[in-house]
Amino acid sequence: MAKLAFDTGGTFTDFALLDDSGALHLHKVLSTPLNPADAVIQGVSELLEQHAQTVDRDTVQVLGATTVVTNAVLERRGAETGLITTQGFQDVLRIRNEGRYDLYDLKIQYPDPLVSRAETFGAPERITAEGVVVRGLDEEAVRALGQSFADKGLRSVAVCLLHAYKYPEHERRIRDILAEVAPDVFVTISSDVCPEVREFDRASTTVANAYTRPLMEQHVAELASAFHERGIDRDLLWMTSSGGLVPSPRAAKLPVRLIESGPAAGAVAAAEFGRIAGETSVLSFDMGGTTAKLCLIPNGEPTIASELEVAHYHRFRKGSGFPLKIQSIHMIEIGAGGGSIAAKTPLGLLNVGPRSAGALPGPAAYQRGGTEPTVTDADIVLGYMGTENFVGGSFKVSKEAAIEAIDRLAGELGVSRERCAWGIHDLVNEAMAKAASMHATDLGVDPRQLPMVAFGGAGPVHAWGIARKLGIRRIICPTGAGVTSALGLMIAPVAVDVSASQPMALADWDAAAVEPLLADLARQGADVVTAAGVAAETIDLRYSVDMRHVGQGHEISVILPDLALPKDAFLAELEARFYAHYIELFGRKVENSAIEIITWRMRASGQKAEARRPVAVKVGPQPLKGHREIYFDTLGRAVQTPIYDHYALEVNAPIAGPAIIEQRESSIVMGPEGTAHVDAKGNLIIDIKE
Repeated sequence: MAKLAFDTGGTFTDFALLDDSGALHLHKVLSTPLNPADAVIQGVSELLEQHAQTVDRDTVQVLGATTVVTNAVLERRGAETGLITTQGFQDVLRIRNEGRYDLYDLKIQYPDPLVSRAETFGAPERITAEGVVVRGLDEEAVRALGQSFADKGLRSVAVCLLHAYKYPEHERRIRDILAEVAPDVFVTISSDVCPEVREFDRASTTVANAYTRPLMEQHVAELASAFHERGIDRDLLWMTSSGGLVPSPRAAKLPVRLIESGPAAGAVAAAEFGRIAGETSVLSFDMGGTTAKLCLIPNGEPTIASELEVAHYHRFRKGSGFPLKIQSIHMIEIGAGGGSIAAKTPLGLLNVGPRSAGALPGPAAYQRGGTEPTVTDADIVLGYMGTENFVGGSFKVSKEAAIEAIDRLAGELGVSRERCAWGIHDLVNEAMAKAASMHATDLGVDPRQLPMVAFGGAGPVHAWGIARKLGIRRIICPTGAGVTSALGLMIAPVAVDVSASQPMALADWDAAAVEPLLADLARQGADVVTAAGVAAETIDLRYSVDMRHVGQGHEISVILPDLALPKDAFLAELEARFYAHYIELFGRKVENSAIEIITWRMRASGQKAEARRPVAVKVGPQPLKGHREIYFDTLGRAVQTPIYDHYALEVNAPIAGPAIIEQRESSIVMGPEGTAHVDAKGNLIIDIKE
């Protein structure tokens, strides 16, 4: 069965097609920010036309990753949204959790909530934490609210009531009433999106889902219609932030779970390419046109976090954004990509980002209206990216336009063209190396011990500089590095994460309460996974719990032992796992303090697919394509450097640095201190001398 994957990025939309003969073909088009579906439809149409003889449209499976949800939140382009809370709690989004990301900032600020105070309403009702109905739901008041939504212009409504994570009856009734009186309004209830404790986090997650749901519903419907016209009628599968694929209906209903869709696909691919290169633990580095993402992958599997924060008021300051209670691959994102704009600061210094030229107008070299110098322009001026092979030669760029933009900034800074371009390149590398070092330190890992898997359109261009700053001695660049996130979609399993908060002390373990809870999670997961075509008997269920000492403010995640164990053995093993993880994180054990479970989690998944090597498109009979002037800082000058075709290189044939190894979708830079070879799986392995 053929598979066709697309990953919508800020600058390019990437594609991978595995046809019915088993051959893998890659493609890339410029993204269309005003309507992301246009680029997807263009790329899919082109691939289907090019490979019409080897793709059965009746059976082809389309897989997608998207930035629609992320951009809607970051750029405030979501739907007009309202919020219904328990009466008296309408300020939950403004009070937040009373935490401060800077204790000493007297003028501390946070991003404005996605729902205004005027569009936040209180529902007359109240259920206690123990499930006692103190005040029944006033259904007439809810009906009146629903009837007023059209006058207010609301397209979507979030419902988040007190303790609804455990007692969702009133939320569900509100949903049903609104469906009757306001059928055109999308209704999102917190017990569907995030049935977990912590009022503000749950409300924030529910609001983000409601805010983006109309856009995602429209995006999914538009693509489904376009694919139907082209003879494809199977449901699309979409990548979630936790690295699993889900069917379109779930993706459209719960778009907040797709907010790190593309980066998650890249991390899944990096783990697999690291494994087939013989490495169990790697540092994933993904740099595209708009952002760069770093992810530590220990023991072959990306770490899954149970929360995420987006739209930070202060970049990288935890607590300054919107918290989202969703399962997501743990990674750090930096606002630096090929389109990041370089400029002179008021102090006369060079600065790169966070402003980006994106796909429109794009870097100056694209000649689409952009005139400000970007990282891509600097890389072209330095010779790292060749204009004749940009996106395989299908996309024309101008070195002269890049030079003009860099020269203008160099004049402002009073430095040479070469020095200005190198400063831009090196400044971005330094920012990413620092971010990677902090990320590794937070997780207690020494990055020098890890090889780096570099991908994305700009990742292999900058991997050499970042690796040298971090002390990393090996870089792995997979074939098709420029579209690796699309390849990750091919590899990823159909999978869904579900959760439920139900506090329980280990001392009060109640199997009669646990069994139906876990069975319900298993049912929810199986329903989603089987809807995507996975056979029920092949589904793998993995259970974990969030645990803490009684009275602590936060939990740690622990894998649940075999449920078939006798009670005493089961609890002893669970307690041992909790203490082992606690000591690993905090370096000590808290004695004589009771332990409790707060949230129960389950991941239902199908099987992973195997990674494939793209079809080789050789430029000529020899891998050496020619030479060009390339600047290397360690040499202090530009030198004539050999340019190789990645796909024409023989397995294990050594290449001495300096060199540029070109793929259709990216260029790999190797400095004078490196040696490289292609392994049997097509990965380019670069070893850096001490």
